[in-house]
Amino acid sequence: MKCSNIAFVTNDVPRLCAFYETVFGGKAEGDAFHAGLALGGMGFTFVHAGTLREIPSFHYASTDGANRAIYSFDVADVDAEYQRLLSQGIKTLNEPTTHPWGARSFQFADPDGNIINFRRV
Repeated sequence: MKCSNIAFVTNDVPRLCAFYETVFGGKAEGDAFHAGLALGGMGFTFVHAGTLREIPSFHYASTDGANRAIYSFDVADVDAEYQRLLSQGIKTLNEPTTHPWGARSFQFADPDGNIINFRRV
């Protein structure tokens, strides 16, 4: 099993696409209601909450769940990524820290409040 896609339910698809394009590079394809950003063997999907609410099988969709999960990504150089994001104007939640278990990481939030963790294990 591998993670192939993470879907973000949002009230502002273009804003979230722009944020993730800045963080990961690439260009999202789609429109203001549904877009995707390819990341190697995985991808992000951005879906407008109002669009999902109109589809009965997605009755649970909302943006109320922000901050209930942390999306982690392994990076080669935590400190370099931290500096790169700061130079792009992205506010971080903390500075790179080496934890007692040996991992080094820092976190930041996307515009909807979802927590992103960049780490080196």
